[in-house]
Amino acid sequence: MNSLDENARSYLEKILAILDIEATVSAEDIDETTTCFRIECRPDDARLLIGRNGATLEALQFIVRQMCKSGQSDQGPFVVDVLDYRLRRRRNLEDSAKRAAVEVLNGEQERIALPPMSPYERRIVHKYLQENFEELASESEGEGQDRHIVITYRGIPEEGSGHKKKGSNGKRHEESEDDDYAAEEEAYGEEVEVADEG
Repeated sequence: MNSLDENARSYLEKILAILDIEATVSAEDIDETTTCFRIECRPDDARLLIGRNGATLEALQFIVRQMCKSGQSDQGPFVVDVLDYRLRRRRNLEDSAKRAAVEVLNGEQERIALPPMSPYERRIVHKYLQENFEELASESEGEGQDRHIVITYRGIPEEGSGHKKKGSNGKRHEESEDDDYAAEEEAYGEEVEVADEG
């Protein structure tokens, strides 16, 4: 674990202490660049930290990232999790995306809009659909807290060409924005500002 990860962990531990929550924080590498800080605590405290649909957890993660930015501008990407909430949430998101994808493939609907999600969650869904349903296109639509994913039929990949046919709108999976942790921070910050103004 590098010093930047130690800073993020220490900030998180200080916040938990201020909230008077007894917890342990461990670090685990998700991939070559991303670290997950897992919080182990009592179930009642976990519900407080997670909040409705993970809103409090997203806010906590955003605050820790902003604190790291103030001290180290090149802080690497990381996520904060509580009692494996994000793992359970990922499974639910993938199940929901799978059901919607099957409906589009079966011709039951031409396009399906999934419920609004955070940038991190949209990234998960985009990646899942790209890896498992290459005939479909996923695009992010809407602004702020209403931003969501729309699934449409794109076309069957052309044999031997290595290229995929595009749908009628010429769109492919939209990952450039939602796959970027910097974009996630910026998008969440904008959503917080909008909520404050409202």
